[in-house]
Amino acid sequence: MRGVGLPTHATPQTISRLTLQEAAHARRIGYSTLRKRVADGTLPAERVGRRIYVESAHLDAMAQPVVGRPRAATEIDSAVARVVAAAPRLTAEQRERLAAIIGGAA
Repeated sequence: MRGVGLPTHATPQTISRLTLQEAAHARRIGYSTLRKRVADGTLPAERVGRRIYVESAHLDAMAQPVVGRPRAATEIDSAVARVVAAAPRLTAEQRERLAAIIGGAA
């Protein structure tokens, strides 16, 4: 029986594994950048023969959002408030020293 149990047509599959060349082209990332990431271990990869493959999910994880500078005064005030809240409390000696440096009253 010829072809029993085999599909008679090709089914499209989601490409989850790409060669470095395909990944560089698809994601518009430099091939040499991908090679460096694989070499330093920040991009997991698998070598099959002479080709190096990476998972699409790992490429997605490598992408970093670009964060711009705060534009509105409220955003700046909010950022300052977060920094102040995260800072440790000053000792009395540190407050006096800062007051002397800044020129304010202790």
